[in-house]
Amino acid sequence: MGQDPASAARPDTPPSTDTPAEPAVVATLRHNRNFRLLWTGQILSDIGSEFGVLAYPLLILALTRSPLIAGAVGTITSGMAFLVRLPAGALADRYDLRRTMIICDGVRAVVLGLLAGLVAVHEIVWPVVLGVAIIDRVGDTMFTPASVAALPRIVGDKQLESSWAANEARQYAASLSGPALGGLLFSLGRAIPFLGDTVSYGVSVVTSARMSADFSPKTVEGGRKGLWSEAFDGVHLIWRDPLLRAVIIQAPLINFAFTGVIFTITIGLRQHGTSPALIGVTQAGIAIGGLLGAIAAPKIQGRWSMSRLVVALTGGGMVCMVVGSLVMPSPFVAFAIALPLLLSPTTNAALFSALLRRTPEHMRGRVNNALLQVATGLAALSPLVAGLFVQHFSSNWAMGSFAAVMGVSTILALTLKGLRQAEAADDKSAEATPPQAEPDREPVGPDDELLESRAKPLLPE
Repeated sequence: MGQDPASAARPDTPPSTDTPAEPAVVATLRHNRNFRLLWTGQILSDIGSEFGVLAYPLLILALTRSPLIAGAVGTITSGMAFLVRLPAGALADRYDLRRTMIICDGVRAVVLGLLAGLVAVHEIVWPVVLGVAIIDRVGDTMFTPASVAALPRIVGDKQLESSWAANEARQYAASLSGPALGGLLFSLGRAIPFLGDTVSYGVSVVTSARMSADFSPKTVEGGRKGLWSEAFDGVHLIWRDPLLRAVIIQAPLINFAFTGVIFTITIGLRQHGTSPALIGVTQAGIAIGGLLGAIAAPKIQGRWSMSRLVVALTGGGMVCMVVGSLVMPSPFVAFAIALPLLLSPTTNAALFSALLRRTPEHMRGRVNNALLQVATGLAALSPLVAGLFVQHFSSNWAMGSFAAVMGVSTILALTLKGLRQAEAADDKSAEATPPQAEPDREPVGPDDELLESRAKPLLPE
């Protein structure tokens, strides 16, 4: 059993000055007790979060019958996540990682349990749902960087690729099963998905508490600066790099469009009488596109340039969203929206590999969080825009408006020079650099090249 969480490092406790030792290497991840506990806690936490993707808007619609209010709740919760995402990465470096995960999911278990009770006794109003949704979303935003930072503390260096592969499988499993289960449970009773949230977060607390490793914060040479100063260092570096600057111009539009389409499908189908269970199946069908894309990624990588991938993703996404606007309100819209997601894993891998090559090692966490912050910030408005269009026009018009946004992103992909300049520079660098032997690493299967460099997708999956 590891150290008692209550004795973990606190903000006023001097951080450990010891250089972290390499974790004891276990033959396989399957026999690594700490990794099994972390992975189990993460997938349960992820599934709990995915329950809310459907359960929150469905509950708001049931209480208010207003797509606009449902959209506003989604936008407010996304906005709160936006506010805390930048400092969340810096905070993960300052506090005990295990303690952070325990607190995040412990608080979420309590508030979701209270919500389930209020819904069960029919004493719930939508502002209370909004408050719980904010706590749930902020908890997820804080939990994720802590769980990501904990991984190198419990696996050996040669097992990082295989552990990332397992984490990627976890994310897809949660994306596929969470919404479908959430819709099914909601159809059985409005309180049941939130009760499921409570259980998943509670078990995650137990698995996190049982991990035994050094999760305490480490000192930084020269001392730390202010929290926000460190957080914005990543933004400054991004803006100085032509490639990353091109990404932060395009990615917000892409994520805005895809997030809006997903929310439009949820409230549009429900408004036309589709059952919550079928809506969940529809959302799971969309996620299959990303799963198949991850399987196909090793065959696509290296054959298409980064700029070609981005053009194909945005242009193909625009066409598929137009088709989706014609298909709505049929659940078969899932086929149209799943198609462009086939390219999302490969595109993400190319972009994140470029990010890692351009970022000093000591700034990678901040730059990664900063890039995700900018790339996903505009998407906070997507639910509100979707709700406005669905309520005052139709889900078809909503889908069409997001297709137009993808059209703008396609034009930018064709005209911005940052992507092509970066590719040309990389080609020259590769020609000037003699090939080096790659270090030995544990074979992990066909997806390891895609998975080894990222924790969260920059573009939608």
